[in-house]
Amino acid sequence: MASKNYQPVERYGHSTVKVGDYLYMWGGDQPDLPETHDSEMKKEMTSLMDMCHLPTGKWEQRPTNGNPPLGVWGYSSVAIGKEIYYFGGYCGHSGCYHNSLHSFNVDTFTWRELSPSTSDHGPMMKANCGMVALHSDGEDYLVVIAGKGSSSNDALKNQPSAKYARSRCNEIHYYKISAG
Repeated sequence: MASKNYQPVERYGHSTVKVGDYLYMWGGDQPDLPETHDSEMKKEMTSLMDMCHLPTGKWEQRPTNGNPPLGVWGYSSVAIGKEIYYFGGYCGHSGCYHNSLHSFNVDTFTWRELSPSTSDHGPMMKANCGMVALHSDGEDYLVVIAGKGSSSNDALKNQPSAKYARSRCNEIHYYKISAG
C-alpha cells in the first residue's frame, strides 16, 4: 500500500478505466521501464495497479496477482462489470507488438490471459487501436478496431476486406466473452 500522499509516476501510452468509484491506471512507458521483452524488473513494475478513489481524489498503488500483459503501452482497454480487458500493445523494444487479450478482475486483483499473442490468428499484432465493449442479444463482446504494428505484421492480412498500409490497418475483430 502507498502512503496517503502517493502520486503515480509520470508515464505515457497508458490507459485509465473507471469501475465503480475508482479509476484504474496501468502500464504505459515510465521512467526506468526496461525496454526488453520480459524481465523480472519489468514484471515487477507492471504487476502494480494505480488506483484513484474518485470521491476522495486519493491515489494508491496495489500489487496484482498473475501475469500482466507484455504489451505495456499503446494497448487498448475497456471495462465490463468488474473486469477490465486489455488488448495488444507495444513491448518497448524493436517492433515488438502484441495481440494478446488479458482480463484484470478489480475484486481479486488477478490478471488472466484470455488469448495469447500470436501471428497465426486473430487481429494483427499491434498497438494504438480502438476497443469498445458491445452488448448484443444477451452477449458481451469486445470489438477491436484498426491499429498500428510492425512492418513484418503487414503480411498477416488476415481480413481480406481490411486495408493494410505503412504498418497500419483498419481491421475489425469481435471477441465473444462467453465463448472465449
